[in-house]
Amino acid sequence: MTLETLIEQNYHKLSENDLYIWDYIRTHPAQCRDGSIDELAAACSISHTTILRFAKKLGLTGFSELKVLLKWQEPAQNRFRSDEITRTIQDYQQTMEYLCMVDLSDLFTLIDRADKIYIYGSGSVQQLAAQDLKQKFFHGNKLFHTVEGEEEMRKLAGRLGENDLMIFISLSGNNAFVNAIAEQLKQKGRTIVSICRVQGNRLIYLSDINIPFFTHAIDAGVPVELWPVNLIFQVNEFLLLRYLEYVDRQRNGL
Repeated sequence: MTLETLIEQNYHKLSENDLYIWDYIRTHPAQCRDGSIDELAAACSISHTTILRFAKKLGLTGFSELKVLLKWQEPAQNRFRSDEITRTIQDYQQTMEYLCMVDLSDLFTLIDRADKIYIYGSGSVQQLAAQDLKQKFFHGNKLFHTVEGEEEMRKLAGRLGENDLMIFISLSGNNAFVNAIAEQLKQKGRTIVSICRVQGNRLIYLSDINIPFFTHAIDAGVPVELWPVNLIFQVNEFLLLRYLEYVDRQRNGL
């Protein structure tokens, strides 16, 4: 059992503070694995009691058991896997095959009927992908608006109209900030589209439509986790092509 799995299973119990703690642990595993509860509390600017409550919401006995799970998840120092190139090629093939075969008419109907369309990327690469998607759909005579930064996204969440469309681009689908905003929009009945990798995650559950892509963490024998993320841009390319095909079919009554 991993911490990520426990977060998914108990997401409905977690508060904003809990999600902030998880986001810090996820991005600073070594510090949390080797540090004390007081150090984690100071880093998150919360009390150690809040951290204990967070651990118990996940079904753990306390902070010590949480650290044990982090220790189990510590990546081993391996050599580069000989099949990584083949696995990455398969990710590309599966993604392209899916985008060619899936019925995207519901998505394109939402795009055509939306008053305004907004895109938010959960990280630096995802933000570039949001800009790329905006530029591509400009060629399809559709204006997308990119949301710059968390503060702008918070403000937009309170103003998004009932006929507007919100698109989230995420690698894991488990970004705490994005999921908190998506939860807020879901409760208001707003329409959400997500683009994220294939796996069980909260963002897929919160989305009206999800466009998945296949990717995996490359076992490269180095301590830094490597993810092939260029697939997101390939998804953008194929979404535009499929949209242009959809428009042509609509125009010709097919």
